[in-house]
Amino acid sequence: MKRYSKKFIVVLAAFGFLLACTRKNKTYFDDFSRNSAGLYYKILKIGDGDYKINAWDDITFAVNFKKSNDSVFFSSSNEKVYFNPEDSLNKALFIAHFTGLVQGDSVAYYVKTKEIFEHYFQTQVPDYCKNDTLIKVEVLIKNLVKEISISEKELKVIKTYLDEKGIDDAVELPNKIFILERKKTENPEIVTKGKTITLSYKGRFLNDSLFDHPFYPMQFVYGTPDQILKGLNFVIKGMNKGEYAKIILPSYLAYGQTGNSNATVPPETPLLYEITITDIK
Repeated sequence: MKRYSKKFIVVLAAFGFLLACTRKNKTYFDDFSRNSAGLYYKILKIGDGDYKINAWDDITFAVNFKKSNDSVFFSSSNEKVYFNPEDSLNKALFIAHFTGLVQGDSVAYYVKTKEIFEHYFQTQVPDYCKNDTLIKVEVLIKNLVKEISISEKELKVIKTYLDEKGIDDAVELPNKIFILERKKTENPEIVTKGKTITLSYKGRFLNDSLFDHPFYPMQFVYGTPDQILKGLNFVIKGMNKGEYAKIILPSYLAYGQTGNSNATVPPETPLLYEITITDIK
């Protein structure tokens, strides 16, 4: 009888400890939900928008980053991003959760401190946050411009070009980017968010006339908005150092309905690009 009592007491104590830990976690993440990537989030306010965010939409959002004591260490009312959840290798990063949000939505997140600084700020954790296991991120979706899909007229122009060139093995992606040629390399370095990329390229119209061929390769940090065309940003993700690709971009992933700023590219014009990843750092 005594042996049973001791065992019962041990089990009861263990259960009590587990219950205390569970309650502690519930208190810490009060009313927060957890998605499949392990990201904790909580809807603070439901917006009145009727269009849900999709990949390649232009998003402007306000954001507060808070330490564990709820003090704000970074705040911005005008953060911008071309939304593409696939740009982040870390699916627990809060931006990857934007799918399905609408204008006016406000959401709070808990994200691991190291992940926030490495994947969002692209830097090491500063001293003032080294004692914080998690960072609280509060986001308000202020404005979004949805992507404009390709018109039937433009799609016909692209397919006529392929027919005239006798190209029957082009890969047509769901977003209507066409991959005409790709030469991979064995180099293990690949394009990922936060890496400094050196890109050599030529831009042509579909009549083969050259409109853009910089003398020096272009250098930029991958994942930073407004550095390169949306379509190029999409294609180079995951490419290896030294890899070459020949592609056609629909206008909505290039210079859109207005053309470029110096009027060398007319509105709604699909473009042919030859690109090479010359360096990754």
